Amino acid sequence: MKLGITGFPACGKTSLFNAITGARLPVGQYSSSPGLVSATMKVPDERLKRIWSMYEGSRLVYAAVECVDFTGLISGKRGEGSGKEIIGEILGKLRQVDAIVHVVRAFEDPGVPHVLGSVDPMRDLEETNGELLFADLVQCENRIAKLKVQVTKPTKTQEQDRKELATLEKVYAILESGRPAREFVPHTEEERRHVAAFQFLTMKKQVVVFNVDENDIGPGGKGENLEKQVPGSLALCAKLEMEIAQLPEEERSEYMKVMGIKEAVAGRLARQAYAALDALSFFTVGFDEVRAWTVRRGDTALDAAAKVHTDLARGFVRAEVFRCEDLIAAGSEKALKAAGKIRLEGKEYQIRDGDVIFIRANTR
Repeated sequence: MKLGITGFPACGKTSLFNAITGARLPVGQYSSSPGLVSATMKVPDERLKRIWSMYEGSRLVYAAVECVDFTGLISGKRGEGSGKEIIGEILGKLRQVDAIVHVVRAFEDPGVPHVLGSVDPMRDLEETNGELLFADLVQCENRIAKLKVQVTKPTKTQEQDRKELATLEKVYAILESGRPAREFVPHTEEERRHVAAFQFLTMKKQVVVFNVDENDIGPGGKGENLEKQVPGSLALCAKLEMEIAQLPEEERSEYMKVMGIKEAVAGRLARQAYAALDALSFFTVGFDEVRAWTVRRGDTALDAAAKVHTDLARGFVRAEVFRCEDLIAAGSEKALKAAGKIRLEGKEYQIRDGDVIFIRANTR
């Protein structure tokens, strides 16, 4: 899974990136060059820690999410020259992520000028989404223009080009009306493939993060009000979260308690991203390693086996499956087996969040 963190310059996205990955990138007025930095966010999971405590000496491995800190988008640079090229390059790379984390500035600081001259979170959210929609519109328009020429030629792909053109014209009509590409509903597998090939930005799942002042977090604050305005969003103080992440681990819990923060940002963001992408976690256990893995809802035991190792998928026989909460309640695999709560499943079994799986396979 890959998350792209974006937003206007000076919105706090690099502070958020540092907070969730443990990186120590310089923060402040980010360069407008088309650079990006990638790091890994470990996905906190208390269930995994509790299971790990049963396997003395084993290695604990959290699920990992790749996070990419993108150069700040600058509204209005749709015209000619280097601004247009920079925006185009950034958006091209943004198409490669699974979901967009859109950081929106909601804090006041006279020492940090806003690129649009004033702080207005809902305006900024609309402006950035407008940039994404405009990029999709241009991409769709350019492809339609090429297809209209191609369908007039008697080639082997003529019929396929006609079908693709028909699909993109439907998408274009949606975009032109100011609505995101995700509102397009494919009626055939062919239409789905046509649209998927373009990686439309407005078709990607999005998690909105409002970056507020530390005095605005907590019940009844500005942050809570913003979360109500945009369902599924998060409100936090990125600077404070970054400071917490850079503390020695043994000091973090106490500092969070003092600041009224119940959970570090990595856990909150991961939960929202998983929900947006319909992702879930399964676990593998043993006295060498206890590990979390990420799959999508609907993935099967065979998909899970492939995640662990391709040989396990190739030689899949069956899977031993049990629930993590049953294991925690029983206290050991031995007790769980005695209670009859370990079952055998075939390759078509659909993984549930919190499943613990042992793959039986013929790898010879």
